[in-house]
Amino acid sequence: MAVNEQHRQLHVAVELAEQARTLAHSTRTVPSPPDSYDLLAELVGTLDSLQLVCQQLAAWHTDTVDGKHYQGEDSTGDGATGTVAAAAKLDQAADAIATASAAVSAAHTANGVVRWFDTPR
Repeated sequence: MAVNEQHRQLHVAVELAEQARTLAHSTRTVPSPPDSYDLLAELVGTLDSLQLVCQQLAAWHTDTVDGKHYQGEDSTGDGATGTVAAAAKLDQAADAIATASAAVSAAHTANGVVRWFDTPR
């Protein structure tokens, strides 16, 4: 079960980025082919959590108040405030992550019918 790391959010995000880089470097091959099925399942769960993070950060940006959460802002030139623009982009990111999660989930399903060898031959 996940622990509420509310006061360590930045630290947790840094750890997540480091782990993602490690995973990216390690997946050029899969030493135990059957692990690919579980790996895809974990990626779906991770993407779903990242989608929720983006949705929650979008909502937080929407609810921020000038003078309470921040003190003004530099002009963006397009009439939108930074918090509104950030919320909109985070909503877009959440939608894109949902699309990615669905694709990885479909890959997971497709992978599930393969009879993998325990080690490559």
